Amino acid sequence: MDAKKKIACDIVVVGGGNAGLVAAIEAKNAGADVLILEKAPKKSRGGNSRFSGGLFRIAYPGGTKDFEPLLKGVNLPKGELDIEPYSKDDFYNKVMKLSDGWSGKRFTEIFVDRSLETVRWMKEQGVQWDLNPAHMVKRDGKLFWPAGVTVLVANGAGEGLVEMLYGIVEKRDIEVLYETAACELIVNAAGTICGVVAKDPEGFMQIDAKNTILACGGFQANPGMRRRYLGANWDLVKLRGTRYDTGDGLKMAFDIGAQAVGHWGGCHASVVSEDSPMIEAASAGSERYAYQHCIMVNRDGERFVDEGEDFQVYTYAKLGKEILKQPGAVAFQIYDAKTIPLLRVEYHEAEKVESHSLEELAQELDINVEGFLKAVKEFNEAIVEEISFVPYKLDGRRTKGMKPDKTNWAQKIDTPPYRAYAVVCGLTMTYGGLKTNEKTQVIDTSDRPIKGLYAVGEITGGFFYHNYPSGTGLMRGAVMGRIAGAEAAANL
Repeated sequence: MDAKKKIACDIVVVGGGNAGLVAAIEAKNAGADVLILEKAPKKSRGGNSRFSGGLFRIAYPGGTKDFEPLLKGVNLPKGELDIEPYSKDDFYNKVMKLSDGWSGKRFTEIFVDRSLETVRWMKEQGVQWDLNPAHMVKRDGKLFWPAGVTVLVANGAGEGLVEMLYGIVEKRDIEVLYETAACELIVNAAGTICGVVAKDPEGFMQIDAKNTILACGGFQANPGMRRRYLGANWDLVKLRGTRYDTGDGLKMAFDIGAQAVGHWGGCHASVVSEDSPMIEAASAGSERYAYQHCIMVNRDGERFVDEGEDFQVYTYAKLGKEILKQPGAVAFQIYDAKTIPLLRVEYHEAEKVESHSLEELAQELDINVEGFLKAVKEFNEAIVEEISFVPYKLDGRRTKGMKPDKTNWAQKIDTPPYRAYAVVCGLTMTYGGLKTNEKTQVIDTSDRPIKGLYAVGEITGGFFYHNYPSGTGLMRGAVMGRIAGAEAAANL
């Protein structure tokens, strides 16, 4: 392949999201000459990180006091803070439980153990943190975050995180080539990766590098790969994140003998509005995450999931898959006057159907009226009313005898006005990826590290299976990104 120009550097980072940027900053801090390739134009830079909520799940066994160094200089909400401690064991065990024990134990230990240390390092580099208001409640006159919710958020959410990291990159004089996609890894006669061939709007270029770090995401923006690996109808779902994660890095790595690992039939798939865009839906405020306070029904008017199984942060990444299985791949969240005040801010201006009659609501939604009225009646009658409703904890207020039961936060749908929101599956990221070791080196099909090649972030597999806790993706990316940057710089 002819290249119009050649560039040389110590380390080339392919992909400019959270994981790649952290890797680049750490490598630059160690004295390496670093170049970042970002497939997107500058205004859309940042990969999936840009479309995230900017949430970082960390272990904080010291509770509120662990956040004090992170929040210096932040305009905090008025009131005394009460952040319940969250231990490393609790964090680790939750990841393992949600993955049905499949998540790589050593990898999980690494990003859990280094989570607090890493966000403190990011603060030192220039990232500004804030407290997540979505998971805060007022209790005993204090601003309270219960253990297990996601407390730490980058100032400005995902877009704010990306722009802060790029600001650090620019201050460190790390060069970024925008609208530049890597398309081939360069391998020498010894089997060592010594750079990449990339393409920008003017043509091909050769980038010679002593080490290459792949941080260019999974295959969620590639409908063909989704159909091949995830199954029927996954090529039709809405994409929450970036349009640029089309599996390029995976193909390049497999072409030179990298090994695949992880849950190739699994993905992060949450709940988005039916009217959201097909691509980059998260940019439109499409999340519909107040489902624990509703009943969710399909076109037949029937419930099909336990809406109150756990906190939203532990169930949202799997519910999209359940919606995709329903008739027409759509569902409807049903609230009444008691639960409408509990809706998150994304619902406030959202498209909805509202009525003072459950029958008229079903008719306007064009769902099975008889089935819907029967489902609401049975739900209301099955609630154990002796148990009090408490929104900030697993309150045990449940139904009994239903399939499925709602196991927490069950409240009768009996007080007009009634309100409904149509929701569908929104795909965020894929779980299958490249096999790496603890040093983030990519492993080949003979279980040997490929010299000169590292990988971090959503391009890697073995971390998440079936489901995962919110805030874990960015945290995993930052921890492993630091490791990759340090390792690549130390082995020039």
